[in-house]
Amino acid sequence: MNQVIHYNFIKLNELYNQPLEIDWLIEDIIPSNSVGMIYGASGSGKSHIILSMGAMIANGLPWFDKDTKKGNVLVMAGEGLSGLARRLKAIEKEYNLEIDREKLHISNRAIGLDTSDGYKLVEQAIKELETPPEVIIIDTLSRHLMESEENSNDDMARFINRLEDIRLKYGCTIILVHHTGKSTSNGARGASALKANVDFSFEVAGKDKKCSFSCDKMKDADDSISVKHFEIKAVDLGLVSSKGKSITGACVVTSTASTSSNEQKQSKEDLAQSCFNSDKKKWQQAYIEACTDSISNESKGKQYREARKNLIAANKVRENEDGSYSINEAA
Repeated sequence: MNQVIHYNFIKLNELYNQPLEIDWLIEDIIPSNSVGMIYGASGSGKSHIILSMGAMIANGLPWFDKDTKKGNVLVMAGEGLSGLARRLKAIEKEYNLEIDREKLHISNRAIGLDTSDGYKLVEQAIKELETPPEVIIIDTLSRHLMESEENSNDDMARFINRLEDIRLKYGCTIILVHHTGKSTSNGARGASALKANVDFSFEVAGKDKKCSFSCDKMKDADDSISVKHFEIKAVDLGLVSSKGKSITGACVVTSTASTSSNEQKQSKEDLAQSCFNSDKKKWQQAYIEACTDSISNESKGKQYREARKNLIAANKVRENEDGSYSINEAA
């Protein structure tokens, strides 16, 4: 189970013998054998989303129509176990399934994974499993740091390297659950090295029990992934407390973006066309300023680039030889 990690160089032929097709943990969403991040503001729904992923991977069931690879799921939890139990029971009740009791494991407490002692304890706990993990969920990053500073590029680079050691030993995916800063428009809080060194990153933005799940980085695959919309639904667990009150949990269910008259927004393409500028940098900035979605500026920039690509494909905009853009008047 525990492999020795070697450092060496391989020849080009050996490189070309590696599979070119991406192996997915969750089809088109989460790559296998990778390190990534899901981040959002407190209460946005990110922990509900990651638990739903874990439950479906443990059972090998589709995650909202996306196939999963069945395997051992480890949740390094930073919150109370009773709250996690209610959320997992809510998933079972809402989706009429029983989560595989042998495939989902929860830590009994948070631990300083950035410390030598903490790292050794986690490694020992993994060694004691009958089957190596397919995915390790760290919820949240801040609860599993004791000696490192989130704002230090050096500390975060070292921490990601430590996660890479675990990934290489077990061939697993590691997903960090992280927070945004005070300004959600600035994306995941802390050092830029955190975002720079992960293989994928998704932002969860939400309020009033509704949330969106959007990709803002996919290192080795197309990041033009359609935004998913969820609702956090309260679920009666069919149990009663000692005070005679119903015990409830909550989980995410699929939802659609609001289309009410007060909240209806322009499509990304319409918005991009309405703030068109022949200079792509000025055009992107105008889009970011005009977009009212509660997501980071980085995600807004990604939206703009996707909208620009769609406008070109629809022959509404053309790219000129000098790198500028023009509106096709006949479109």
